[in-house]
Amino acid sequence: MNIPTEKQIQEVLTGTSTPEIARIVAAWFATDEGAAYLVKSMDRDAVQIKQGFEELYVNHEIPSEEMLAHIRRNIRQKRVRRIAFRVAAVLIPFVLLIGLFVQVNTRVDLLGDSGYEEIYVPKGERLQMMFQDGTRAYINSDSRLKYPKKFAFSSREVYLEGEAYFVVSKNSRRPFIVNLNGPAVHVLGTSFDVQAYPENEDITVCLDEGHVNLTLLSDKKYPLQPGEKLVYNKESEHCTIIRNTDAHLSSLWKKNVIAFKDTPLSEVIKVLNRWYDVDFKIEDKAAWNVFFTLTSENTLLEKVLRDLEKISPLHFEYKEVGKTVIVTMK
Repeated sequence: MNIPTEKQIQEVLTGTSTPEIARIVAAWFATDEGAAYLVKSMDRDAVQIKQGFEELYVNHEIPSEEMLAHIRRNIRQKRVRRIAFRVAAVLIPFVLLIGLFVQVNTRVDLLGDSGYEEIYVPKGERLQMMFQDGTRAYINSDSRLKYPKKFAFSSREVYLEGEAYFVVSKNSRRPFIVNLNGPAVHVLGTSFDVQAYPENEDITVCLDEGHVNLTLLSDKKYPLQPGEKLVYNKESEHCTIIRNTDAHLSSLWKKNVIAFKDTPLSEVIKVLNRWYDVDFKIEDKAAWNVFFTLTSENTLLEKVLRDLEKISPLHFEYKEVGKTVIVTMK
């Protein structure tokens, strides 16, 4: 815990401090030490008030001691009320503000620095989770999601490596942001799939409902409409939006359905490697030129391989020992 200096405390009380200093002082006043400081300050103000009373005097003679005492009492009472109201005007709102800050910060991370959690979904697995705001995330195999323990007051930010499908709870005052190691998807309330595996050349975003923007580090924005697919090339920084596509196919994985559409063998291998944690050995180079269009429910790896064989000139042989699939031409 950083202990503020007297100068920093006075800057906060006078409203001239920076937000960072205000955060430090407010957090410190919520501790036992800070609370003791407040009590001491109030006691010091009380002594000053008392000393002010003792300094009161009248310069001219008054014939009646009783009248003099009455005047002094009136002056004293008015000064007490005036000073007390000034002290209360400063301390009471500030103490209430501290109390409100502490109470709200236990539920919402106002400053976004409460720390992060990270979850990794290994190959062969998928995971569904819900955030504190009601947003749901379906995380695909071999994906990593980093998220705050408590969302900040002004935004909800997560960090993704891999693929996830988000159903975002709408909140116009707190946009939901998916950071993709450079680009970021900005959302208010919507359903969309984003794929950003580190080893892939492209980042893809497919929107089912609502509106999203892909924002680059240059602040350039690419808005998406429902049913559209965005493809961003990380090397060339070129962005393409494809309209009227089967964008819904990209999110079938969350229902344990594998879907390919004109997909080359190289991409099929990547998907099956993540889904089943198996390696592939290509025996014939001609196999790389084969494309697949297929929808298959995720049951057994062997069943998916048989489905691929039915629509291609390839043969897939799974070696359970070593978890390797041998690919040859028929």
